[in-house]
Order: sequence, then C-alpha cells, then structure tokens
Amino acid sequence: MTTPGYGGKILLVNLTSKEIKALDTEKYEPYGGGHGMATALFWDYCVAPGDWDLQDAFNPKNMIALMTGPLSGTGVPWGARTSVSGMSPQCYPIQWFSHSNFGGMFAAFMRMAGWDGVAVIGRAESPVYINIVDDKVTIEDAKDLWGLDSWKCQEQIWKKSGIRYGKEWQEIDDRYTLQRPAIVTIGAAGENMTRVASLIHGGGSGAGQGGFGGVFGSKNLKAVAVIGTKGIKIADPKALRDAREWVEKNWPSGPGFGGFGPASVGSACIGCGHQRKCHNRDRAHSQDSDDCAESTWFSLTPQDANGMDRDTMSKLNQKGTDIIQKLGINGMETCFMGPMSFPTSHNPSFPIQPEVPAYSALGWYMKKMHDMGIIGPNTKIDMAPLNMKKFATEEFMEIYGIALARRSGIGDLLAEGTARFCEKLGRTADFDTLCRQTPWGFMDHWSMPGVDWAYGNLLDSRDINSHDMGMASPSGGFGGGGGKKWTCEDYVKVLAERTTGNNHFWFDFSWEGKQAFETGVFSKHKAEFVAWRMHYWTYYKESIGFCDWGYAKLFSASHPKGYGHTPEAEPKYLNAITGRNHTFQDGLEIGRRAWNLKRAIFALQGRHKNMENFNGYYYRPGASYCGFDAEKPIFDGKNWDWKNCKELYLTKEGVEQFKNYYYELEGWNKESGYPKKATLEDLGIKGVAEVLKSKGKLG
Repeated sequence: MTTPGYGGKILLVNLTSKEIKALDTEKYEPYGGGHGMATALFWDYCVAPGDWDLQDAFNPKNMIALMTGPLSGTGVPWGARTSVSGMSPQCYPIQWFSHSNFGGMFAAFMRMAGWDGVAVIGRAESPVYINIVDDKVTIEDAKDLWGLDSWKCQEQIWKKSGIRYGKEWQEIDDRYTLQRPAIVTIGAAGENMTRVASLIHGGGSGAGQGGFGGVFGSKNLKAVAVIGTKGIKIADPKALRDAREWVEKNWPSGPGFGGFGPASVGSACIGCGHQRKCHNRDRAHSQDSDDCAESTWFSLTPQDANGMDRDTMSKLNQKGTDIIQKLGINGMETCFMGPMSFPTSHNPSFPIQPEVPAYSALGWYMKKMHDMGIIGPNTKIDMAPLNMKKFATEEFMEIYGIALARRSGIGDLLAEGTARFCEKLGRTADFDTLCRQTPWGFMDHWSMPGVDWAYGNLLDSRDINSHDMGMASPSGGFGGGGGKKWTCEDYVKVLAERTTGNNHFWFDFSWEGKQAFETGVFSKHKAEFVAWRMHYWTYYKESIGFCDWGYAKLFSASHPKGYGHTPEAEPKYLNAITGRNHTFQDGLEIGRRAWNLKRAIFALQGRHKNMENFNGYYYRPGASYCGFDAEKPIFDGKNWDWKNCKELYLTKEGVEQFKNYYYELEGWNKESGYPKKATLEDLGIKGVAEVLKSKGKLG
C-alpha cells in the first residue's frame, strides 16, 4: 500500500535498451526520498551489479536521478526542491557520486503525474527527450531540439504539447489541465559535455553544481518534460493546514531573500507564496529564475572592473544571467568574483590581494593567470577567442560564455572546470593559495565558511552549500537580532536546547590553543555536531526536500524564547502528510542510513581516510576570511563571548583529531574511514556490508 506523500512508483528509463519501467517506491521509502532514494537506486543499479569501475561520470552506466520528496506539491513552504544525483563530472580528482537540486515547479508536476522521480541510465543513439504525461511515458526524438538554448527548447516542447498556458483546458485522458509541462533541459554547455554544465528548469531554476548538464549530454538526453493531472494523497489535510498556520503564526514570513541582482518583481517556487521570494526577476518562461551566483556571474573585483560604475555592472550582470541560463552554465563555478569581495588590508600576508572574491572561481582564476603571464601572449596557452583587452565589457562576457559552452579555443580547457584547468596549467599548488577549492573540486563558499560547513564539504563530495547554521551573532549580519542584544551564553543555550544533543560545546568556535582541542573546532563535541548536521541535512533537506533558505532554523529572535521552528516543524509537516508518527530523531536516523550508504559508495570509488584533507589555505591565518557574520561563539574555558573569527584557521593535527572522533561516532574504521559491518547491519543494510567485504573495503 502506497504511503501518503508518495506516488508509489519511480520511473526507470534505460536509454540504451529503450526500456521504460515503474519501480515500487516502497522498497526505497527507508531512505526518505530525494537524494536518499537516489543513493539507494544508484547502489542497486550501478554499484551492486559490479560490472564497471565507478570512475567516469560520462559512462552510459552512470545513473542520473531526478527525485522528489513527500513535501512536493503539498503547499508546504520551502518544500519545492527536486534532487539531482549521480556521479559528478565536476568532482575532482575522482568523479564522486554527488548531488545537486533545484526549485520551481518540476517536483510538484512529477508528483501530480503519479511519480516519485525519474532515474535514467544508458545512452540514446541520437538526441532524445523523455516525455511524461501522467502514467504515459515516451522517449521522443529530439534532433530538432539539439542545438537550441534552454529557453527555446522549452518553447518548442510546449508547442508540441499543444497547451496554451492558462488559456484553454487541455484534455488528458479523462482529466483536464491549464498547465504546460514542467521541463528540465540543457543548453550548449550540456550538449558539449562540459564539466560546468547546469540543468535548467523554466527561466533559470537550475541544478548548477556537479556538472549534471554534461551527464544529460553524455546520454544524448536533451530534456525531461512532465505534465500531471492527478491529485496528491495527504493523510491529514487539516493537520497539514494547522501545521502551516502554526509556523506562520509563530515565525511570520519576512520580505523574502531578494537576491543580489537588479530586482523587479520577486517570485517564488511553487508552494512558497508571495512573501518567500528568492527569485528577483519574473520570466516569460515561468517564475523560476534562481538569483544568487547567476545574477552576479560577471561581477568583478574593484581592481578588475577598470572603473566601471555600480549601475553599469548591475545592468551587465542582468544580461549575463540570461546568457548562462540559456547556455546552461554553472554560474558559481565559472564566475569572476561572486556576489561580494572583501578587502584584506588587515592581513598583508594574505595570498589574494587586495580583494578576496567571494568565489575565486574559474573566471577570476583565468584572469589572474593572464595577469601573471601564465597564459596568453608568449605562452603555450592561447586565449583565443577571448580578447583580454576588452575584459570588462559585454562583448567579452558573452564570448566567454559561448566559448565555455561550445568548448571553443581556450574554452575547451575552461570547460573542464577550475580544478582541472589549474591541473592542466601544472599549478595544483595554487589550491593552497590562489585557487581556493574545497577538497573535491568545487568553489569554496566565501573562502572557508563555518567550520561545521567546511567539515561537511570534506566528508561529502562537494561544497554542501548549506547556509542554515552560520552560528553568527544574532545581533547583526544575516542573523537578525530583532533589536535585542543576545548574550553569547544565552544564544548558545537556545541552540543547545533545539538540538538533540543539548550540548553547548557543539557551538564553540575556539580554534587556538588547548581549548580548540577540548571544546572547540577539533573536539569530540564538534564532531558530534557535524554528525548531527550531516544526518539532518541528508534527510530533511536533501531527501525530504526542505529548502536551504528555510531549514534548519534553530534560533529566531522573533520568538520570546529565541526558538526557531526546528525541531518541531519538520515532523509536524511530515506526519500530517504521511500519517506516520515519526519523531525528529527518527528522521535523523533515516538520514544516517542514507549517509552511510553513500559512504559505502565512496569507499568503492576509492575514498580513504588519507584522502580527506583540506587544501593548504585552510591551514593558514585568514582561511575563513569573510566580510560578514564573522562574530562566532567562543568558550575560553570559563565564559562564552562573541569573537571576530575572520582569522580562524585549522591545523593538520587538529583536523586529524576531529576525523578520529567523527569516524568513531559514525562507526567507521579510524584507519581507513570505511564503514564497519556492525554499523551497516544496525542500519538494516547488511547486504552493503557484504559487498564492501568482497571488495576489501569493509571497516
């Protein structure tokens, strides 16, 4: 019997054999949904058969899964995410099993068609797209779509559907709809199998990180289109309504995110409502226009902008957003600075001077290499078709995007992503200085973000991009103190109460001296919090589908006790939808199961404890340099107080201690990092232990 909140079936499409199959969702419900289910699917269809080495993301055997969660289509605010999972061509040096996600309308439409997601394996002989109309699924010829940008491709598929959006009722079997299909597609970057290619939905809701657009391209898969006319079964609609009203009453919505770009009329993903506006530009293609790195793609550091005024830069970036959305390029990985840059005059020894870009990404690093004479005139690397004399211009911006997407000239090198471009230049030592990458080939977020975030990057396969737990002073920055001056001790007390560990030291950012090892960033306490966070993140966000901007919320200055809606809201919503009686801790346990299954995949791909090391700049003063939210909780052995942590950095000795604590907590071997047999059996995945044992990868 299908559990409410689930469609009950998962679509499996083999493009090589042209087989279309419905899988029973019930088998995969122990993993929640989204990335958790996709991890189990990847294990069953890519790992367990044991017929390839799990090294090349462009291998037809790689599965790419677009999965929903039980929130999808239910109207739960911050619950419209579609999870994308598979081996990532962007990951470096190994193309790890990884993930991305996007918002918009796709997940709701997939659920209304009766599916919990679509998983694709194999490779078509020629370009195709998958067309889902309720229960009817076909593999359609896409030769006429190949070569179209992401917007024109969607327009053509809409024309084929015959639906005039919002104007005429379209009959589908015995049901009717006014909606046009929700479509995920690729542009030129995906067609040319770049490692920086995004999946684009609507006007620009995109799965950017991971290079999954290139995986679509490798499969000759241009798009997935879905239209659904069915209802979504909810166990207790009244309880769901009550839960939403309870959240809204106690934690009223703010004005919305607003983004960094030139705002006009903000919009939101389906179900989030008019007050939760992460998209600051409405589109003819839909209301989906993600607005973060995309809208600041061509932002330049002051020294590179050649005196360009802010208004000109803003208008240029508005055009740049359209370029990368249509070409299907990952804005964060390929940008020239990101949304901000930070002066470094306080630290003259800092390797990047005089401005640290929020992301020292591909565009910025390419420009730095040119200015240093490493590439360009009188070198082995020709810059054509880029004219660096026209750098800070619209013409340069457009040619850069086209060259990347089409692998033209130097664009062929750049299309391999920042880490591999750095390697091609023979300058991997720059990972310790100029080319500030996370351990696995992704742009670091604002240099090193919060320590627990950074540890998440190290243990996963990418920048986990998790903004929810910055732990900064709520009296300023993004925290928003609501006018009240919160003492550090009171703030930490709230965080401890709202997490299952109730351990104040989880939130100590001490990084110097013995305190760092006893209660701070290298301690067992920090390992416990990182484990809690990764289990939460794996289940509630990546698998269930809660949006990063709304969850987790441990603290809120608007609440009389400082409480955020976590940990009550998540199970309130989920139990109303599914009819279960799961506790918050039950969700963490499901997250732990999926997290450990992914760890087993990593082990079979070659992950070992010795590989889990930060790049060198993490071990230098200023590693975490950021221009906002720099005040963090510090315990000095007697008292709590806020301290500016711009200079925070890690030590190799401390990170090794953290890893030992963390592996022990997770039940992984402290010498190898492999999951232990007892751990996997306790999680109900004994068969995984047997596979690892047969490969010599069991802890």
